[in-house]
Amino acid sequence: MNFYSDGMKNCFARRRPLSPLSIIFLLLIGMFTNNVKILGQGLKSTDKSALIEYGDRIYGDAFVVPTSNPDTANVTIFFRMANDFLNFTKVTDRNDLKGNFKAEMSVGLEIRDSLGVIRQRLHWGDVAYTNAFEETNSKVMFHYGWVEFKVGAGSYDVTIDVLNTKESSQKKLQLPTLSFTPRTYKRLLSTPMFAEAVSKNGVALLRPFVFSGSVMFGNKDARALLILADKVNTKYNYTISQLPWNANDIRWWKVSDVIGVTESRTDNFPSLSGMSTTDDPYVELREVSSKDAEMALVEISVPTTTFVPGRYEIALIEYGTTDTVKATFSVLWEMMPLSLRNLNYAFESMKYILTESQLDSLNNGPDAERRERLMDWWRKEDPTPVTTYNERMAEYYKRTDQAFYTYSTIQEPDGAKSERGKIYILFGTPTTSNKKLMPEGEPFEIWTYAAVVKKEFHFQLDSRGIYRLIKIVDL
Repeated sequence: MNFYSDGMKNCFARRRPLSPLSIIFLLLIGMFTNNVKILGQGLKSTDKSALIEYGDRIYGDAFVVPTSNPDTANVTIFFRMANDFLNFTKVTDRNDLKGNFKAEMSVGLEIRDSLGVIRQRLHWGDVAYTNAFEETNSKVMFHYGWVEFKVGAGSYDVTIDVLNTKESSQKKLQLPTLSFTPRTYKRLLSTPMFAEAVSKNGVALLRPFVFSGSVMFGNKDARALLILADKVNTKYNYTISQLPWNANDIRWWKVSDVIGVTESRTDNFPSLSGMSTTDDPYVELREVSSKDAEMALVEISVPTTTFVPGRYEIALIEYGTTDTVKATFSVLWEMMPLSLRNLNYAFESMKYILTESQLDSLNNGPDAERRERLMDWWRKEDPTPVTTYNERMAEYYKRTDQAFYTYSTIQEPDGAKSERGKIYILFGTPTTSNKKLMPEGEPFEIWTYAAVVKKEFHFQLDSRGIYRLIKIVDL
C-alpha cells in the first residue's frame, strides 16, 4: 500500500519540529497496561519489531451446553496460544513429517465452585508444528486446545495454567465465572459463544473466536449462539445496540442498531466437531432431543464488519410479550497498532501525509473532538467503506509501530521519526535493501522499490550517527 501522493511530496523537503508534548514512544507504550515487554537484549536492528507486544498471547473461552438431564451440562473450554508464546525446537526425527519445528503444548485446568472448593483438575497436551522459522515467533499465528467436562447447577471459576512456554514462569489465565442455572424460565443458561461460519469438506461448521468472550474487530462477521431456558420453539425480536463509552475507552463513532427476528430451537445444539485440530477448532450443530431439559438454542447473525470496537448488548424480546433476555459483549481490535491508541502520537504520526495547516486544523480542541476528526479523516480514505475495518488506517499505523522499533537508535530513539522510518511508513518494505560502505568508510543503505514506486532511496550515516536521506533515484 503506497501512501505517497502529491500532498506528501513536501515531506521530503521539510521536517516538522517535534512538539514539546511529544513523548518517546517507549513511554507511551507503558501507558497501555504492559502491552510492550522487552523480551531480550542484543537483537539486531531488523529484529526489533519482534519486541512489540500488542496484548495477551493466550485467550480462553468457556461454553456451557445443557444435557438431556436438566441438572447437568457439558462444558467445553477452548484456549489459543500465539506461536511466539510457545517454545519451538527444530524437528530432528526424520519420520516426523508434520513440520520443521515443533512445540510441546501442556495445559492444566483447575475448576472451583462458588465456595472455592476444587471440583476438578484436568490436563491437556498436544504438539504444535510450523514449517518456517519465522512462524515460530509469529504473534498472529495461533494453536488451539480444548477440554470437556460436566458440571451441575452452580457457578464455577476456571483457571488455565500453561505449563510449557519459552518464558521462565508459567502463564495463568483466569476465565470469567461461568454459571449453569437450570429451571430458570426465560433466562440465559450460559454465556454466548461467538464464532465464524465456515464450510469444511462440504460440512457447515462454526469456528469459535476464542477471544475471552469478545468478538474480533475486522473483516469477518460473527454468529452468536445463546442457550435459553425455553420449553418449546419460541419466536423472538432482537436488537443489537452499541452501549455508551466508558471514560477510558477509545471513542470511534456511533453505529446503527441491528434489528431482526429469530426463533429458538429445542432440537439443535452445538457440539465439538470431530474435524477440530490444533490449527482450527470447530463446532457443529447437531440434532439432540432436549425432552424435559427445558432448553433451546438461539442463533443470531452479528454483522461485526459494520461495528466499531466497543461494548454492545443483545436484547431478545419474546414475540408478542415484553419478556426480555439480555447479553453483553465487546468488539475488540486484537492487534490494534499502539501508535493509534495514543491520540497525540496518532496525530503526530500523520505529519508525512498531511500539510502543517491540515494537521493543525484536525488536531485542535478537546480530545473527544480530535478523536472524532481523526476517525472521520481516515474514513474518507477507507478503500472498503462498506465495512468499518479500515485497511489503509490499520496499515499506516502498523508501519508506524514497526518503524519505531526497527529504525530506532541511541541517536534516534523514535525510529518512526527518522528518515528511514518516514520512507518505510510511506512505501512499506523495500524490494531490496543493501548496506555498503562509502569510499571514505561511512556506511550507507540503498532501498529499492521495484514495483509501483519505482524509486531508489539512498541513506548515509552522518557524523552524529543519524541516517540521512541523501538521494532519490527514479528507476
